[in-house]
Amino acid sequence: MIIYLIAALVFVASFLILFAIFYGLSRRKDPVMVRAKNLEKGGEAQAGKAKSVLPLKADRGAEQDRGTRVWLAQAGYREPQSVSNYYGARLLLALLFGIVVVFSTIYLHPQSQQIVILAGIIGVFIGAYVPKFWVTRRINWKKEEVRRSVPNLLDLMVVCVEAGLSLHATIQRIADESKNTHRALSEELQLVNREILIGKTRGEAFRNLARRTGVEELRSLSAMLIQADKLGVSIADSLRVLADSVRTKRAQRAEEAAHKLAVKLVFPLVLFIFPELLVILVGPALISITKALRDMAG
Repeated sequence: MIIYLIAALVFVASFLILFAIFYGLSRRKDPVMVRAKNLEKGGEAQAGKAKSVLPLKADRGAEQDRGTRVWLAQAGYREPQSVSNYYGARLLLALLFGIVVVFSTIYLHPQSQQIVILAGIIGVFIGAYVPKFWVTRRINWKKEEVRRSVPNLLDLMVVCVEAGLSLHATIQRIADESKNTHRALSEELQLVNREILIGKTRGEAFRNLARRTGVEELRSLSAMLIQADKLGVSIADSLRVLADSVRTKRAQRAEEAAHKLAVKLVFPLVLFIFPELLVILVGPALISITKALRDMAG
């Protein structure tokens, strides 16, 4: 056991050292960091030259990190180090689960090396999958919370716009009023206001909102506001039509869930309720039949 423990600790330490070295080298080759440093030193010419000599793999890595960053932002992790924390958590949990499972298997089956190796591989895969599972569950939970809040958001927007408030003031008012009732949507609306204040257009801010949340209703709201700006249509009328559509979709979704409930109840009924009913109903009859057959036999 001591030899296995020392070997595992040496492996973990070596792996973490190599990971830190490669991570530092990848940060030095990050195209965003290179471009920022070149701009600080002066000149778009130098920045363009530095960008032209960047390898294609770095661009692909940046695109992959950007996709991961958007995916984490949908779960609410928007810090600059979120991507690094996510991959670090996958790495550490993979190592932790692998070591724990290996030592547990060695303790239970010390003579079987194949079982130990297989258990270690399974533990590594489970540990690496746990952060992804957690982020996915958090995204689904947040999507559902935001989706439930959208009809109320649209109704409040209609009321505020018809009362004479601008769209920016309307969003700010709704974000302040819904802090305690619809917290997730309130945070997203606060981000929309901040993006508008730093110079982004209203369409870009709402497109980012739809991309962060991944909710179809907010994507429709973004498209509607962009079209209203381009065509000069009344925002209040457009919001009222969209609110009716979203409310209809919510009712249809509730009806669909109600129809699925009957199918979902079949499995617990068959597995947990019908056996007990069978014992209660048929049990006394079986006892009576057994006694009768015993009396007849002698």
